[in-house]
Amino acid sequence: MAGRSSSGTGRPAGAGSSAGNPSLSDLDHRILDLLSFLRVLTLPQLASLSPETPPRTLRYRTARLAKHGFVGRTRPYRERGSAPHHLWPTRKGDATAKGEAPPRGGERREPNPLFLAHAAGLSELYVVLKTELPEGIHLALFEREADARESFKTLGGEARAIAPDACIGIAEADGRRLFGFVELDMGTMSHRQLKTKAAGYGEYARLQAWRHRNAFCPALLFITTSEKRARSFLAAADREIDSARMLVACVGLARDLRRCVLAPKWMVGDGEQATDLLGILRAARRPYDEAKEQEEAQRREEEAERNRLRSDPEALAARLWRESRYTWGDERLGRAATDALRLSVESDGGLNEVERAALKAVGGMLSEPLAARLADREPTPSEREALAALVKHHRASQVERLDLAAERFGEGPKLRRRRRWLEGGDLIGTDSLAGLTDDAEQDRENAVEQERLRKNYLRWREAEATRLSKRHGFIARHRIGHDAFLAQVDRVSLRLCEGCEEIVYPDPKREHGPARRDVAAYCHFCGSGVLSELPAEGVEVT
Repeated sequence: MAGRSSSGTGRPAGAGSSAGNPSLSDLDHRILDLLSFLRVLTLPQLASLSPETPPRTLRYRTARLAKHGFVGRTRPYRERGSAPHHLWPTRKGDATAKGEAPPRGGERREPNPLFLAHAAGLSELYVVLKTELPEGIHLALFEREADARESFKTLGGEARAIAPDACIGIAEADGRRLFGFVELDMGTMSHRQLKTKAAGYGEYARLQAWRHRNAFCPALLFITTSEKRARSFLAAADREIDSARMLVACVGLARDLRRCVLAPKWMVGDGEQATDLLGILRAARRPYDEAKEQEEAQRREEEAERNRLRSDPEALAARLWRESRYTWGDERLGRAATDALRLSVESDGGLNEVERAALKAVGGMLSEPLAARLADREPTPSEREALAALVKHHRASQVERLDLAAERFGEGPKLRRRRRWLEGGDLIGTDSLAGLTDDAEQDRENAVEQERLRKNYLRWREAEATRLSKRHGFIARHRIGHDAFLAQVDRVSLRLCEGCEEIVYPDPKREHGPARRDVAAYCHFCGSGVLSELPAEGVEVT
C-alpha cells in the first residue's frame, strides 16, 4: 500500500515569498507540510515531531505563520487547565504547502471543537507511531480518510466503500509491513453508526476487496473513549465481520493515545485483553506469513522433486506410470517409443540399462517433470537413439515370449494377430502381453472344439453333397463332378472370420442364431457374429 510521505519538501529559504508575503524558512515549510498532511497539530505534537527545534522557536514561528494567514490556531475549551494551541492550515497555507497558486475567495471557517478533538487525536496517534515505536521498527505509512478510502463493488455490482479515519503501515526490522485501519471514536458515534461501520468492513473482508491494495487483510483498530464502548463495538463487529477474514481489535484509550499504542490493552473477540498494537498487527499478518511459508516449503519440495525426476529414472518411471493411464505421450516421440516407455514403466520388474538410458533421456526432455510435460522441441539425436534402443529391446523381448507361447501351445488366431502387430512395427500392450499365455492356451482349447466341428461338418458335408448330386441325372452328376457339389455345400454353410482368419463351421447344437443349423453363425475362437462369405475360389476344408 502506498501512502503519502509526511516528511518536509526541502524547499530553500525564501521559497514562496512574493509581494505582500513574508519570506518562509525551511522550518516554516516543514510546519506547513505537517499541517497540510495531518490537518490539525497541537504545539506539543509539533515539538515531538521536531525535537531538534526549541519549543520557543516553534511558538514564535507558528505565531508568525498565523499572523500572515498561513495557519489558524486556537485553544479549545478544557474543563481543567489550559488546552495547548491547536494549529490547522488555512487555504493559503495549504496552497503554499502543495506548491499551488494562492487561492481566491474567502478563508475557511475555524474548525468546530469536535473536529479539532478528532483530528488532534489522529495526529497524536501519528506522533506516537512516529516517535515511540521500538528500535528497528518505524512508521512507513499514514493515510488520512481521503487517501485511505477504498471503493469496491458487491457481487451484485453495487458500489460500496470503506473510509477509515486512517490507514497505518508499520515496517519491521526484517522488512515486513504491518497494516491496520484505524477508527477513532471520541464518544460521538451512535450504536447505529457503529453497526453500519462494522457491516461495511464485514462486506469488504468477505469480498476480499483488500486484494486491490494489499497482500493480506489489514486489522481493524477501533479506538474509543471507554472499555464499555469498546466492548459494544466488538459485539457489533462479531455479528457483522467474519473473524477468520478480518481481525478486529478495540481499546478504550482514545484520550490516552500514547498508552493505546504502547500498552497491552487491546481487546479481541470476546473482549479478552490480548496484546499491544504491534501484537495485533502481527496477528493480522500471521495467516499470510504462514501461507507464504507453506508455499515456499511446497516450492522447495517441488523443485527437489523436479531435480529427482530429471536425474532418477526409477522415480520418473513411477511418475510416468501414473500419467500413462491418461494416454501420456507426444507425437514427437512416436507411437512405438511411447508404447515402449509405457511398457517399461508398467513393468513389475526393475529397470535394465536400456530402460534407464531411455528414461534419463526423457527426463531431459521434460519442461515440467511434475506434470510429465515435454518441452516444445524435437528430441536430439542421442535422445532418439536411446528411445529407438528401447523399442528394439521390447520388440525382441516380445518376439521371444511369443515364440515360447507358440512352441508350448501352438499358434492360434490370437498369437498370429500379435505377431502381425510386431511385424508391422507395433508393440504388444502390457495387458495383452500379460494375457499371452492364457490366450494361447484358450486358442488351443478352441482348436480342439474347432477340430470336432470340422470333422462333424465333413461327414455331414459328404452326405449333403451326395444328396444334391442325386437331384441330377447320371450323366449330369458325372459332368459336374462330386467336388463341385462339395464346394456348393461349403458356400452355403461355411463362413470366414476376418479377425481370426479362421473358417467358421456350423454347429448343430447351438441354441441361438439363425434358424438354420446348417449355416455357420458365430466364430468359435473369438465369438464374433460378423462373418463374411467364402471367397469365390473357396478355401481348403479337408
